[in-house]
Amino acid sequence: MRILGLMTCLLFGASLQAQILFSEDFGTGCNQGTLVTSYVSPNGNWTVTETGLNEASSNVWYVSAMENNTGEGACGATCGSNPTLHVGNQTVLGIPADQGAAYYEGLAGFCGLLPCGTTNRRVESPVIDCTGHENIVLNFLYLEGGNVQDNAAVWYHDGNTWAQLDETPKTFSGICSPQGQWTARTVTLPASADENPNVQIGFLWTSNDDGVATDPSFAVDDITVSGDEIEVGGGTCPGDFNGDGTINAADLLLS
Repeated sequence: MRILGLMTCLLFGASLQAQILFSEDFGTGCNQGTLVTSYVSPNGNWTVTETGLNEASSNVWYVSAMENNTGEGACGATCGSNPTLHVGNQTVLGIPADQGAAYYEGLAGFCGLLPCGTTNRRVESPVIDCTGHENIVLNFLYLEGGNVQDNAAVWYHDGNTWAQLDETPKTFSGICSPQGQWTARTVTLPASADENPNVQIGFLWTSNDDGVATDPSFAVDDITVSGDEIEVGGGTCPGDFNGDGTINAADLLLS
C-alpha cells in the first residue's frame, strides 16, 4: 500500500556574480553651469530636494567639467573634459556661476548686508531597479572639503522614505591643497534594497553663513550600484507529478 504524505518542495536560492544595475559617469566634454536638473542622463532625470533653508545665493548642484574627474588618487582640477556632479556657486559678488566644486559662504552676522549662502539641498538619482538582486552596493569616486557645518552625506530611498547612510570623510590632502583628492568610496545599501524595484541614492550638501569655509565643496563621479543576481533553482521533487511544488492527492491521481 502506498502512503502519500503532504510535502512541499523547497526552492533554493543561489547568488551569482555581482551585476551592475546602475551606472552614471555624467558624460564627457567641456561645459560650465549646467544645473543637474538640466542634465540629460541615459538613466532618467536627477532631481533636487530642498531639505532646509536655502538663501538667495545658496550653492547648487551642477553637472559640468568645471570640476574635472582626474581619477582616483589624483588632485581635483577645474576646466577639463570629464564632467562631474558637484556643488558650486551661483553668480555672486561678480563671480560667474559654477567655478567647480567651490562654494560660497557669507560672513557671520552679515547676511542681508552681503549675499546669504546657507544651503540645504539633496540631489537624487533616478529610480534604480534591484529586482532579482541582493547584497546591493554603491560605489563612487568623490572629493570633499568643508567642515563640520559645511558637509556632504550619502542618502538612500527604499521607495517610501529617505535615510542617511554614510557621512563621507573629507578628502583633504597636503599635496592637493587647496583642492581635494579623488577618493573611492563603497557603501553597502540596507537589506531593504534587495529585490527592490524602487531604490534611489542621493547626496546631501549643507552649509551655513558662519564665514568659515574651506574649499572644495563636494564632487562625485563614476557612480555604480551593483548586486548579486539571485538564481532560484531546485530539482523536481520525487512524486510531484504535476510540477506544482507540492506532493498531495493531485499527484496520486496522476501516478
